[in-house]
Amino acid sequence: MVIRSIFQDSFRNDPDTLRYARWLADLGGLTRTVPLLPMRLVIVDRSVALVPTDPSDGRRGALELHGAALIQPLCALFDELWRSGADFGLPAVRDDRDLTGSERALLQLLGEGHTDESAGRKLGLSLRTVRRMMQDLMNRLGADSRFQAGAQAVRKDWL
Repeated sequence: MVIRSIFQDSFRNDPDTLRYARWLADLGGLTRTVPLLPMRLVIVDRSVALVPTDPSDGRRGALELHGAALIQPLCALFDELWRSGADFGLPAVRDDRDLTGSERALLQLLGEGHTDESAGRKLGLSLRTVRRMMQDLMNRLGADSRFQAGAQAVRKDWL
């Protein structure tokens, strides 16, 4: 049996998560990261799942789910996230447009109208990191404003 874990990309710099990932790897486990996790989720033997009662606060409790009708879609979600994830021990993967998953997710969230603050919460990033990432993206796009950056991102097929 292999234990597989998926974390948000923002956890790559968290010392406790790094320790856990190394510990798990020493036991034969695998860890990947993705830009956005829809919710925390634990699946055991593809037959039991624990899902949070409040997706924004996992400390509020979890529901234990049984039955194929409930478990199969959650397994499909996990498998898709796993396929799109990056191995935890490696640098963030860049796509054919030289964007990391977090950069692409940030552009998408801002394009949907999220503020820097709400995008940061969804991505698990500080406001300072979001602003630094956006400035870097603007520089790479040759944009002087966020509006211009959005237009350039669309033109370059980044969105």
